Amino acid sequence: MLRPMPNLLKIWRWPLHSQVLLGLLVGALLGAWLGAWGVAQVPPGAPAATAGALAAEAVQATWPFVLLRLVGDLFINGLKLIIVPIVTSSIILAVVNIGSGSGFGRLASKTLAYYFATSLLAILTGLLLINLVHPGVGADGRGILEGQDISAYASEQAENQRRVGGRSALDFLDVFRQMVPPNLVAAAAEGQLLGLIVVALVVGYFLARMHTPGAQAVIYFTQGVYDVALKVTDLVLRFAPIGVIGLLAVTVGEQYARLVPDARFADFLTGIVQFALTALAALAIHFLVSLPLIVRFIGGLSPLRQYRAMAPALVTAFSTCSSSATLPVTMDCVETRAGVSNRTASFVLPLGATVNMDGTALYECVAVIFICQAFGVELGFAQQFLIVLVALLTSIGVAGVPAASLVAIIIILEGVQAQLAPGAPSLVAGLGLLFVFDRPLDMCRTSVNVFSDSCGAVVIARTEGETGVLDSTPDTHSPAMFPVPIRSSERKASGGSP
Repeated sequence: MLRPMPNLLKIWRWPLHSQVLLGLLVGALLGAWLGAWGVAQVPPGAPAATAGALAAEAVQATWPFVLLRLVGDLFINGLKLIIVPIVTSSIILAVVNIGSGSGFGRLASKTLAYYFATSLLAILTGLLLINLVHPGVGADGRGILEGQDISAYASEQAENQRRVGGRSALDFLDVFRQMVPPNLVAAAAEGQLLGLIVVALVVGYFLARMHTPGAQAVIYFTQGVYDVALKVTDLVLRFAPIGVIGLLAVTVGEQYARLVPDARFADFLTGIVQFALTALAALAIHFLVSLPLIVRFIGGLSPLRQYRAMAPALVTAFSTCSSSATLPVTMDCVETRAGVSNRTASFVLPLGATVNMDGTALYECVAVIFICQAFGVELGFAQQFLIVLVALLTSIGVAGVPAASLVAIIIILEGVQAQLAPGAPSLVAGLGLLFVFDRPLDMCRTSVNVFSDSCGAVVIARTEGETGVLDSTPDTHSPAMFPVPIRSSERKASGGSP
């Protein structure tokens, strides 16, 4: 008689976050295998400057890589498919449920204050650590690029120009233009979330004050769109473990193949590794210390339960490198696993995915100061204050501009360059150093961005008087939305809203 299969082997019965973590491990192993195979295909006599590119091309031409990329792209496309309907419908219903203008203003002010405070805290953490470690300074006390011939970085400079595409600091004014899109359909097609959020806020605000049959019909229709979007989200999340395998295998395979045989950075390897470790340490401090302290002492909640609740979203953010693509998963985790009401989550999280970029702001600050150290540029208090200020402002609009993180770093570098004496080295020329570990650091800072958004949701929910947040046994379903404005007396609270 056959014995029943142990539950440990029934992977399909594991919790979603455990399945996704397994997918993460499998994807990393597959990627390492592909990368090692690509490195082995490089001819022994190939120039060191082109060995990495040859290995990456060999990996990209294999059928396993093509198949894994297809799987990853399908998963990403599925997540992107539901971003626009779930963001617009959830924000409209959230504002309708908030009801009074005072409730809307209070929630908005708390959300913006939290995002500003945590971004500033993240930047200051990176600033402190990079000034303590000095990764851009070599053992001889000089910058690792000081007096060096940087002509070898010509390919990196060409890549910079291609990715930046002629954009400059003035292009960040487009962020304000996107707040009022001239064509709502075009904004949805182009994924301009900022404009959609503003329109959804305005629509929800007026629907809450209109009590006509037409307004009720729009609310019911929006509720239907939201319900369908949730069902599609559940379907996409069922394939999350497989999608994570494809995404991570492709990323690890490409990066392994490019970096292992690449000797262009051999002379600067120590400084670059120290920079990457410093950035990771700063992100870890914000992720493991600063944000949990906020959850504990301001929200009065357990940080460990917050980590457990957000595990699927964190793994998805790590593998996709996109806060926007992870947004449906983040909303699902915050509502069903953390127990935050849809009213709060639907307002806080879409806005956070657009304007709250703690990890990105931290990285911009660390990267700029590292490059300045590498060129032997001494930064005074005023210059470092400028870096902090610009990093904070540019992080707000980072989702509205393509290649925005790179553009933001260039903007900050140009601001510092303008304060240097004539004849000083071009700081932008050092951007090639950042590309060595850019992808792994991007994965980490995206996870920090998403976790900060989720912490903001639970903290704001508690300050709004919500009960059941981060209970040990969270609800298995999202709190239901009401298709009519909720009055203040109907709000889920324990002792009234503060």
